[in-house]
Amino acid sequence: MNLMLIHATNDFAAEVPIVFEMLLDPVFLRATCLAANPLDHSVSVDGLHTSSTRVLPTPSVAARFTGPTISVTDEIVWNPAEELPRTGSARVRVDGLPAELLGTVSLAPGGRGSVLTYDGNFEIKIPVLGPSLAKQAAPVLLEALELQQQVGDQYLARS
Repeated sequence: MNLMLIHATNDFAAEVPIVFEMLLDPVFLRATCLAANPLDHSVSVDGLHTSSTRVLPTPSVAARFTGPTISVTDEIVWNPAEELPRTGSARVRVDGLPAELLGTVSLAPGGRGSVLTYDGNFEIKIPVLGPSLAKQAAPVLLEALELQQQVGDQYLARS
Protein backbone atom coordinates (compact mmCIF):
# COMPACT_ATOMS: atom_id res chain seq x y z
CA MET A 1 0.00 0.00 0.00
CA ASN A 2 1.43 3.38 -1.01
CA LEU A 3 -0.07 6.01 1.27
CA MET A 4 1.03 9.61 1.22
CA LEU A 5 0.63 11.43 4.50
CA ILE A 6 -1.08 14.81 4.25
CA HIS A 7 -0.92 17.41 7.01
CA ALA A 8 -2.29 20.92 6.61
CA THR A 9 -3.56 23.72 8.81
CA ASN A 10 -5.66 26.84 8.50
CA ASP A 11 -5.25 29.60 11.10
CA PHE A 12 -8.34 31.78 11.47
CA ALA A 13 -8.68 35.07 13.36
CA ALA A 14 -11.80 34.12 15.32
CA GLU A 15 -12.77 31.97 18.26
CA VAL A 16 -13.66 28.31 17.76
CA PRO A 17 -17.49 28.69 17.95
CA ILE A 18 -17.43 31.36 15.21
CA VAL A 19 -15.11 29.36 12.95
CA PHE A 20 -17.12 26.18 13.55
CA GLU A 21 -20.30 28.01 12.51
CA MET A 22 -18.49 29.23 9.37
CA LEU A 23 -17.38 25.68 8.47
CA LEU A 24 -21.05 24.59 8.56
CA ASP A 25 -22.33 27.57 6.55
CA PRO A 26 -23.35 26.73 2.94
CA VAL A 27 -22.41 30.30 1.93
CA PHE A 28 -18.82 29.71 3.07
CA LEU A 29 -18.70 26.28 1.44
CA ARG A 30 -20.01 27.69 -1.86
CA ALA A 31 -17.47 30.54 -1.78
CA THR A 32 -14.69 28.02 -1.16
CA CYS A 33 -15.84 25.98 -4.16
CA LEU A 34 -16.06 29.06 -6.39
CA ALA A 35 -12.53 30.13 -5.42
CA ALA A 36 -11.26 27.07 -7.34
CA ASN A 37 -12.94 28.31 -10.56
CA PRO A 38 -14.89 25.08 -11.08
CA LEU A 39 -16.86 24.21 -14.18
CA ASP A 40 -19.67 23.21 -11.81
CA HIS A 41 -20.11 22.75 -8.05
CA SER A 42 -22.54 21.76 -5.33
CA VAL A 43 -22.59 21.98 -1.55
CA SER A 44 -24.75 20.46 1.14
CA VAL A 45 -24.97 20.66 4.90
CA ASP A 46 -26.91 18.14 6.93
CA GLY A 47 -26.39 18.81 10.62
CA LEU A 48 -22.71 18.16 11.30
CA HIS A 49 -22.06 16.65 7.83
CA THR A 50 -20.81 18.90 5.03
CA SER A 51 -20.16 17.93 1.43
CA SER A 52 -18.69 20.00 -1.39
CA THR A 53 -18.22 18.83 -4.98
CA ARG A 54 -16.24 20.63 -7.65
CA VAL A 55 -16.04 19.67 -11.32
CA LEU A 56 -12.64 20.79 -12.58
CA PRO A 57 -10.53 20.44 -15.71
CA THR A 58 -8.38 17.35 -15.30
CA PRO A 59 -4.67 17.96 -14.69
CA SER A 60 -2.74 16.64 -17.69
CA VAL A 61 -1.08 13.86 -15.66
CA ALA A 62 -4.45 12.24 -14.93
CA ALA A 63 -6.38 12.99 -18.14
CA ARG A 64 -5.74 9.59 -19.69
CA PHE A 65 -7.40 7.97 -16.67
CA THR A 66 -10.35 10.33 -16.17
CA GLY A 67 -11.08 12.27 -19.34
CA PRO A 68 -11.24 16.07 -19.62
CA THR A 69 -12.87 16.74 -16.24
CA ILE A 70 -12.76 15.37 -12.72
CA SER A 71 -15.29 15.62 -9.94
CA VAL A 72 -13.70 16.10 -6.51
CA THR A 73 -15.90 15.66 -3.44
CA ASP A 74 -14.82 16.47 0.08
CA GLU A 75 -16.87 15.47 3.07
CA ILE A 76 -16.46 16.38 6.71
CA VAL A 77 -18.43 14.70 9.47
CA TRP A 78 -17.98 16.50 12.78
CA ASN A 79 -18.37 14.64 16.04
CA PRO A 80 -21.35 15.86 18.10
CA ALA A 81 -19.37 16.51 21.29
CA GLU A 82 -18.82 20.20 21.96
CA GLU A 83 -15.58 19.86 23.92
CA LEU A 84 -12.45 21.40 22.49
CA PRO A 85 -10.93 20.56 20.20
CA ARG A 86 -13.85 19.94 17.87
CA THR A 87 -12.99 16.79 15.89
CA GLY A 88 -14.31 14.88 12.94
CA SER A 89 -13.52 12.71 9.96
CA ALA A 90 -12.52 13.93 6.52
CA ARG A 91 -12.81 12.18 3.17
CA VAL A 92 -11.84 13.45 -0.27
CA ARG A 93 -12.56 11.35 -3.34
CA VAL A 94 -12.09 11.84 -7.05
CA ASP A 95 -14.88 10.30 -9.13
CA GLY A 96 -13.56 8.21 -12.01
CA LEU A 97 -10.17 7.74 -10.39
CA PRO A 98 -9.33 5.31 -7.61
CA ALA A 99 -8.06 8.15 -5.43
CA GLU A 100 -9.05 8.89 -1.88
CA LEU A 101 -7.92 10.81 1.15
CA LEU A 102 -9.13 9.56 4.52
CA GLY A 103 -8.28 11.40 7.67
CA THR A 104 -9.24 13.52 10.61
CA VAL A 105 -10.00 17.18 11.13
CA SER A 106 -9.75 19.16 14.35
CA LEU A 107 -10.58 22.73 15.31
CA ALA A 108 -8.90 24.10 18.44
CA PRO A 109 -8.00 27.42 20.04
CA GLY A 110 -4.61 28.65 18.86
CA GLY A 111 -2.78 30.80 16.37
CA ARG A 112 -4.75 33.95 15.56
CA GLY A 113 -7.82 32.48 17.28
CA SER A 114 -8.57 29.00 15.93
CA VAL A 115 -6.46 26.42 14.15
CA LEU A 116 -8.10 23.94 11.79
CA THR A 117 -5.90 20.88 11.24
CA TYR A 118 -6.22 18.13 8.65
CA ASP A 119 -4.27 14.87 8.91
CA GLY A 120 -4.83 12.02 6.51
CA ASN A 121 -3.59 9.39 4.15
CA PHE A 122 -3.87 9.97 0.42
CA GLU A 123 -3.71 7.11 -2.04
CA ILE A 124 -4.22 6.62 -5.76
CA LYS A 125 -4.77 2.92 -6.41
CA ILE A 126 -3.26 2.54 -9.87
CA PRO A 127 -0.53 -0.11 -10.10
CA VAL A 128 2.95 1.30 -10.64
CA LEU A 129 1.76 4.86 -11.40
CA GLY A 130 -0.28 5.45 -8.23
CA PRO A 131 2.54 6.74 -5.99
CA SER A 132 3.83 9.06 -8.71
CA LEU A 133 0.36 10.45 -9.40
CA ALA A 134 -0.23 10.91 -5.66
CA LYS A 135 2.94 13.00 -5.37
CA GLN A 136 1.72 15.18 -8.24
CA ALA A 137 -1.83 15.45 -6.86
CA ALA A 138 -0.88 16.24 -3.24
CA PRO A 139 -0.04 19.90 -4.00
CA VAL A 140 -3.52 20.31 -5.54
CA LEU A 141 -5.10 19.12 -2.27
CA LEU A 142 -2.94 21.52 -0.27
CA GLU A 143 -3.80 24.36 -2.66
CA ALA A 144 -7.50 23.74 -1.99
CA LEU A 145 -6.85 24.16 1.73
CA GLU A 146 -4.97 27.40 1.05
CA LEU A 147 -8.03 28.65 -0.86
CA GLN A 148 -10.13 27.71 2.17
CA GLN A 149 -7.84 29.88 4.31
CA GLN A 150 -8.24 32.86 1.97
CA VAL A 151 -12.02 32.49 1.69
CA GLY A 152 -12.32 32.01 5.45
CA ASP A 153 -10.31 35.17 6.16
CA GLN A 154 -12.60 37.15 3.84
CA TYR A 155 -15.73 35.59 5.34
CA LEU A 156 -14.65 36.37 8.91
CA ALA A 157 -13.65 39.94 8.00
CA ARG A 158 -17.25 40.55 6.86
CA SER A 159 -18.79 39.01 9.98
